[in-house]
Amino acid sequence: MQQELIKKYLEGTATEEERTEVEFWYASVQLPFQQGRDQDAVRSRIYAKTQQMIADEPKVKQFSWLNWRLLSTAAAILLVAGIVFVVFNNQQSAERNALLGNALFRNDIAPGGDQAVLTLADGRIISLDTAADGKLAGLTGIEISKNKGVIVYSPVSGNLSSNRYNTLSTPKGAKYELVLPDGSHVWLNALSSIRYPEVFNASQRNVEVKGEAYFEVAHLEAKDKKSRIPFVVQAGNEQIEVLGTHFNVHYYQGDAIQLTTLLEGAVKVSSKGKSVLLSPGEAAGTQNGKQEIQKFTNVNTELAVAWKEGEFQFEDASVPEIMNQIARWYDVEVIYQGEIPQEHFSGKVSRTENLSEVIEILKRGGIRFKINERKIIVY
Repeated sequence: MQQELIKKYLEGTATEEERTEVEFWYASVQLPFQQGRDQDAVRSRIYAKTQQMIADEPKVKQFSWLNWRLLSTAAAILLVAGIVFVVFNNQQSAERNALLGNALFRNDIAPGGDQAVLTLADGRIISLDTAADGKLAGLTGIEISKNKGVIVYSPVSGNLSSNRYNTLSTPKGAKYELVLPDGSHVWLNALSSIRYPEVFNASQRNVEVKGEAYFEVAHLEAKDKKSRIPFVVQAGNEQIEVLGTHFNVHYYQGDAIQLTTLLEGAVKVSSKGKSVLLSPGEAAGTQNGKQEIQKFTNVNTELAVAWKEGEFQFEDASVPEIMNQIARWYDVEVIYQGEIPQEHFSGKVSRTENLSEVIEILKRGGIRFKINERKIIVY
């Protein structure tokens, strides 16, 4: 951060862009924005940041001039940081709005987390984010437990029925992991659901997905020991048949692209009488409202599973594509004022960041935003 820019900020002569730059620089000091935090810890971070700036200064021979310059810089940093600290710890003060004037700071939103609702076949509903680890339910021949944020189905007797279905659902701003009765692992993205039997039958394993899910399917041999029990995912009008593999299913209603992406193994995707066989690195689905299934080769599989790895990752993505993901993960509504921006973006950012950090990346690309409670206004 240049000293001249800090000086302009203090004197009130900085442009809006320069003010934003200073404010985001102080965000990098990681000042706490809520009340009741340890002020000594804040001062320590400010001091460390100041010392870092001093260490980064080019060494010159005018020692007396350099010392004065550094002391002035340190004083400016401490003064502005002190103002920022006071402002953020007094949310009712008028100075807060006058100093920041930036809705991103006033209305920041935390990222999503592990939340889901489990609906059992008998109609019971279990909120998993409040349920403690351990046994959740004992059904006929099956036990359902929660272990470190993962739902696990374990058979406990031979008296099992494949006609009783459970549903795991995630709201906006949430994700969850599930181990199915056959040992297959499923990760649900935000605003998604999976419907599955309490136990699979001996000839076929069927589940139904809405939204987005990543699968690692267990290999199960049939009774004849010569074949494997198929695993079938129903997603909208499409059916994905698997023998044992890793793949991602993206089927959000309203999204321009509905896609199954294969990472390992082999799957067959079928829709309206047409079937497509996929190899690793390929995808199949529909896009832009077209009903006919299409096959895509040499796809970037990292893009498909970035959400599972805790990242947003985009490659030549439109603003609506990006905002759809942001809306689901941060549980916000996106409103466009005027024409929808036509820019496309590529990049990567952690899904553990607050909303303002993600939005700032897009702002650098020329897109303008405001956050009003749980609404993002694009203008």
